[in-house]
Amino acid sequence: MTTSQWDAVWERARASKHTVMVGPADIPPAPDDLLVLWVHCNAPWTTGGPLDEVRHRVNKLLGDDHLDMAQAPESQVVGLRSRLFDDRPVRAIDARFVEACNRLASWTGGHVVLGFEGIDAADEATVATLTQILEHPGWLRLPMIFTMPHRPQGPVAELVEVIQRADSSHTMIETAAKMPTDNASVPFDWMTLPPDVLRVLRAGSVLGSVFEAELIARLLDEPVGTVLEQLQRAADAGATLADRGEGRFCLPSEAVQALQDHMLPSLQEHWHAQLGDLLSERLPQRREAVARQAEVPGDGLNAGLMDQEPAHIEDAPTVAPSDYAEMFEPVWPPADLETESSVQDDLEEPIRGAPAQALIPDPRERDKRQEPQPRADQVRAAAHLQAAGQADAAVEQYLAAVHEVAAQGDPRRAYAIAQQALTLLDGLPPSEPRQLQRAQLLLELGRVQWQSAVLGSPFTLHDALASLEAASEALPQASPPVVAGQLATVTAGVCYDLGDLTSLQRALNELTVVSRRLLDAGESMLAACLLNDQAAVYVRLGDPVRATHLLSESRGLFESMLRVSPDEPLVVEELAATEHLLARLALHTPIRPGREDEAYGISLDHALAAESAYECLSLRWEVARVWETIGRLELGRGRPDAARGRLMGALQIQKQTGDVTGLARTAAALADLCIEAGQLGEAATLLADSVALNVDKGSPIGLAFNRRAFDALRKAAAHAHDQSGEALPRLLGEVEHRLVEAEAVLGQLVLPGEVPARH
Repeated sequence: MTTSQWDAVWERARASKHTVMVGPADIPPAPDDLLVLWVHCNAPWTTGGPLDEVRHRVNKLLGDDHLDMAQAPESQVVGLRSRLFDDRPVRAIDARFVEACNRLASWTGGHVVLGFEGIDAADEATVATLTQILEHPGWLRLPMIFTMPHRPQGPVAELVEVIQRADSSHTMIETAAKMPTDNASVPFDWMTLPPDVLRVLRAGSVLGSVFEAELIARLLDEPVGTVLEQLQRAADAGATLADRGEGRFCLPSEAVQALQDHMLPSLQEHWHAQLGDLLSERLPQRREAVARQAEVPGDGLNAGLMDQEPAHIEDAPTVAPSDYAEMFEPVWPPADLETESSVQDDLEEPIRGAPAQALIPDPRERDKRQEPQPRADQVRAAAHLQAAGQADAAVEQYLAAVHEVAAQGDPRRAYAIAQQALTLLDGLPPSEPRQLQRAQLLLELGRVQWQSAVLGSPFTLHDALASLEAASEALPQASPPVVAGQLATVTAGVCYDLGDLTSLQRALNELTVVSRRLLDAGESMLAACLLNDQAAVYVRLGDPVRATHLLSESRGLFESMLRVSPDEPLVVEELAATEHLLARLALHTPIRPGREDEAYGISLDHALAAESAYECLSLRWEVARVWETIGRLELGRGRPDAARGRLMGALQIQKQTGDVTGLARTAAALADLCIEAGQLGEAATLLADSVALNVDKGSPIGLAFNRRAFDALRKAAAHAHDQSGEALPRLLGEVEHRLVEAEAVLGQLVLPGEVPARH
């Protein structure tokens, strides 16, 4: 590639334009005014993929790499209870990727470029996500460079077409083939290298055409500096070895083949097994994330649980559940649903009569959920374990990879990994452990399809249900009850989102049956947790009496556990969640006329108990979400000043913790407050700011709350006697225009019980 062609590429990058380069391309150093982050798509397939690698590197530049290590607030709430909290699955990978890149663009003034070398070798999920991003011109504010050796075909051709539609001026640059030189015609003899140098290169070839010096050092139990020195000696001897920066090196495919051809198969198998272990193990440096997360200021809420005395938790309301339930107006008569006997009848005596140690989970289990997980690479680990002949261990790594990728909001990639594992199982003789693995993979497949359907693409709820039914058929009779519990919970969630009476009936039955099975297996804690999920279904059915009874029974069970072990974190957290659910009943169920003040008062007492428990656990994002609930309850009681104070406090914490969904909900609540106060212009301004925030954060969930608040604002404006003349209609028009544009970029999600807006 000529210097003038590269000059054209750099000029396009300075103008924030994407470029596609076809043909051989020797990549020179970037100009001094540009920073290019290259990712090599022809490297072995990693768990997170190229986009996740770019996002981590961007966060590292921003000093926010610790945020990737900690558990995201959006993924804290699980099960159907999340529907009562108005939660949705984690944000999609495209939104996370764009948000990180746009923050870097703002910080650097646009002097950063993303480079995807060998984009034609990338997996389909990566190409599809990049295409989806580029279909919304202006969303991503960093320019990209794509290189490929040949003219694009298939999904990559579609990606290039999207780029050219947005900017046809010199988007594609074709480079000429290099003329061979005398030296290039003579192949390098790798066997002439010294033994210690050859040892490092052989180990690198087992990793593939791209390898990391740090990983080779761990494999060979050598210092990284020693490995780098050996690689330098290889380069000095004329080996065709390319340094890709950050300790990554690239070997041509013929070199990989030559090195492996002269390697004992037993040595290859041994190294593959070791690499499988290394790539799946915990990395100690990741544990620093908790300490770094705790450094965020937050009104004394960031003290670690282990560094303080057990905190006092506010007493819960003593009102009888039946009295609380009577304050709500049923939507459907209970006779409309034929249900089996509720599981709390079976739960009450067995749990209260169980030994104390059977009720209290091992604290280490909570540590696994709350501590940041290492950035292991399960997909690469699986590939090496498979090459070492350890197929069953490889499937376990694939299963772990599906969990991690789904948690990052990348359903396409998670689906592809699950299919890889299922294909591997298809080639193995059947056995009961492998049937369990198959059922678990199909369960994760259904969970991924459910998440994807709620996010808007590319699967449907019926796709998810079909995978879950296949998982149920594959599940061995003697399978662990926890797996059966997960299967029932996800199936119930899909049925809940389908929303028809038959599906809701099925959701209740699934939860009831598995609760009894968990009880029979001695899993009392898990069975008790499912009470909250059943309550969510009853709220959807408009039956507050049964929902309140279930939640109150759940609260009583966790209170009993807490009396046995008052500083057990998991019990405190479950009790807090249950108190919060009881508080939110008043926001999901119509209140009987004349009982409003009483119902809101009891709900506030439950919310204060939840707040106290979450403060004890230092869960700041959960405290903020409780404050948003309290703000809405205070608004319902007609106390706008108290509501504003709570909502502004929630807004501050949600900005600090990056809780996108919480931010959107709180902004919408503030807009509702302004509507109640007749401050319609201020409400419109708040909504406009919230829409802009959700576009920056890439949150279609947040936009769904914005749409709900805007509809309420428009109705209020239609009945208001406003003195602002044309100002309010103009503001409303601007907000609606922003909202429509934002939905065109991020898509339109529909909250439960609502229909899509028509424009």
